[in-house]
Amino acid sequence: MTIEDFLRLLLRNLFLLILGVALGAAAGFGFSFSKPEVYSASALGYVSASSQTDEAGNPIQQASGNMQFQYSKAQSYLPLFNTRAVGQSIVDDLGLQASPDAVAGSLQTQLDPNAPIITVTAFAGSAQEASDIANAAVEATADEARTLETGGNEDAAVSVQLATYQNAVLPGAPESPDRLRFLAAGAAAGLLIALAVAWLRDRNDSRIRTADDIAEAVDLPLLGTLPDVKELGRAKNGTLPDPKTFGAREAIRKLRTNLRYVDVDAPPHSIVVTSSAPGEGKSIVAGNLARVMARAGQPTLLIDADLRRPMVADQFGVDGAVGLSQLLAASVSLEDAVQPSSTQLLSLLPAGQVPPNPSELLGSRRMKELIEELSRSYFVIIDAPPVLAVTDAQLLARHADGAILVAVPGQTRSFGLTRSVEAIRGVSAKVYGVVMNRASSSRFTRLAYGDAEYGYASYGKYGYGAATGYDTATVVPDSDDEVDVEQAGGPAEPLTSVGAAHVVTDSGSDANLEDTGELRSARGRRAAPNRDAE
Repeated sequence: MTIEDFLRLLLRNLFLLILGVALGAAAGFGFSFSKPEVYSASALGYVSASSQTDEAGNPIQQASGNMQFQYSKAQSYLPLFNTRAVGQSIVDDLGLQASPDAVAGSLQTQLDPNAPIITVTAFAGSAQEASDIANAAVEATADEARTLETGGNEDAAVSVQLATYQNAVLPGAPESPDRLRFLAAGAAAGLLIALAVAWLRDRNDSRIRTADDIAEAVDLPLLGTLPDVKELGRAKNGTLPDPKTFGAREAIRKLRTNLRYVDVDAPPHSIVVTSSAPGEGKSIVAGNLARVMARAGQPTLLIDADLRRPMVADQFGVDGAVGLSQLLAASVSLEDAVQPSSTQLLSLLPAGQVPPNPSELLGSRRMKELIEELSRSYFVIIDAPPVLAVTDAQLLARHADGAILVAVPGQTRSFGLTRSVEAIRGVSAKVYGVVMNRASSSRFTRLAYGDAEYGYASYGKYGYGAATGYDTATVVPDSDDEVDVEQAGGPAEPLTSVGAAHVVTDSGSDANLEDTGELRSARGRRAAPNRDAE
């Protein structure tokens, strides 16, 4: 990992790191209250020497030149503070419940380097007790030193003794726990844990974010990157607004240009727009692409082949009651099914009535022949269901020249994209590339992840109707009888003749579909592309 990668890791997980530090600091600060409070107090003792004594034998005047002697005596008194005799004397004097060894062992002593002054520090659970122990320690050690100096003879005079120089001051705050230290330690621990979690998340993050991620996952070109702006999404009423800003319109134009030159030797005339999972905006991409293709002077037909959750009719504000499903069932003519749009040269073929067997209809021979015939007069864009939800997109991609996949940075998983490409290629269909939809253009996102194009809800359950509305969006027709797939020409098979296609009529005989562009329905009626929309 380079320094740049590490900095981007920090930016991507900035909230997690801040949260980890805050929680760690709070935990450390709270943990400090579980520790008992300990107060410390210090008293001073002075070792004095005298050549004269009073009637009781106590020194009354310090002899000159004895400072070195006093300092040496002070050093010899230091071990006395931690003896059991001194501890027992303190316990008896103060009536403590602790053992003499514990009390004496807790005392800390220090000798001043310039004077025979001993500092004794005592620790206790209260300020008063710590102060009392420190004062008692000086007195008890002085008595023990006098006993040692006189050999137990109380009447003997001594020339050196330890006396209290300064009583302990009552401490105002506990010595421990140091709450700021616990807080800092907790914050550091929280930061380390957050960094570890961020690193694990980054290592296991399979979401697509950049063109490099796409190339690594599926080895396909990035055909376009659409910014995450409101005008490239549906309005509140479900319609698809016309992009107005230069950035949004130029992103769609770039997709159109790349699609035109994706295969120079065999440019596509019919494409399937799909995605690996629902909610990735494939219908919006298909609608915007159809508009920009038509505005470039190319007669374009947008087919809503998502028979489970149709969107095209609502997006363009047209009547979707009649459309593809009735056309494949040979109940309406092509002229009745295709509708003009508000965009010149753009025609629409809504999904129509939602059938109970959409996969069979979309995989029928009639669908294949319909796409082939319409692609002679139009550039056909097919809005298909997600690949991993149902098999419709695979069937349609086989009928069309190829497919493009829509992915959303930070949402589409690399394994989902890989499985989608494998599924389409598994039926001998072509995948032209990937369109990155709703790519964030914020400066923070670019710093954290890199540029979406140049190195810039996961679908947790693959299957029919996985919490996406496909199960609830399926509407069974009023009739109890399913649409007869045989009326739609039966399952698609490779054509035996280049010059003519065959459909099966109600009587079971074949009807030719000549290269003149005529499409005869199963009821024998002529259907032609809607020229009024061009």
